[in-house]
Amino acid sequence: MGLLASVVQKVSDHPVLFIFLRGILENDFKAIRATIRRELDLGPGRRTLDLGCGPGAFSDLFEAGDYVGVDLNARYIDHARRTRKGSCIVSDAKKVDLPAARFDQVLIFGLLHHLPDEEARAVLSECRRLLVTGGRLLVIEDIPTVSRLNLIGHLIHRVENGEHIRPVEDYRRLYAGTGQVERELVMQSGICDYYAAVLVT
Repeated sequence: MGLLASVVQKVSDHPVLFIFLRGILENDFKAIRATIRRELDLGPGRRTLDLGCGPGAFSDLFEAGDYVGVDLNARYIDHARRTRKGSCIVSDAKKVDLPAARFDQVLIFGLLHHLPDEEARAVLSECRRLLVTGGRLLVIEDIPTVSRLNLIGHLIHRVENGEHIRPVEDYRRLYAGTGQVERELVMQSGICDYYAAVLVT
């Protein structure tokens, strides 16, 4: 398991390999992209923050608006700057060097399950600061694999560095105080199971 975890870590550090392999495992993110299209405004003039954007896999959805991607991994941001439209900056998601009320909507995909509760709440607090009043936050996070038959999903969760994968009720508690939960769903993207929640500040 240690060798496999090491391989997963090396793949995660390489933006092109990361996008390619995650695309295979998650059916080219079709379910995730459909959820983003349904829950966020992709029209012109919308100011969107993609917090924990990685190599910018979803930035193309927001090309009509004002898109800013933020990630702590400088290699991911360098890749996104070279291959994607919009602005991308290296920053800690708990303290982003951007003005308050800068965005109409925020996307978080697969960030909080890497963080303990205290740090995850700091990220959510920063989202509130960065969003306008009435802004929307779409959070899509890993949950424990639903089906016992999904052996690959169980294996991936054991070897990836998401040490804080939570059940749905724990995410709900985590989001309390961030905003009103407008809609929520449990969904599958390829072999991965997620809890998606739309919060309105």
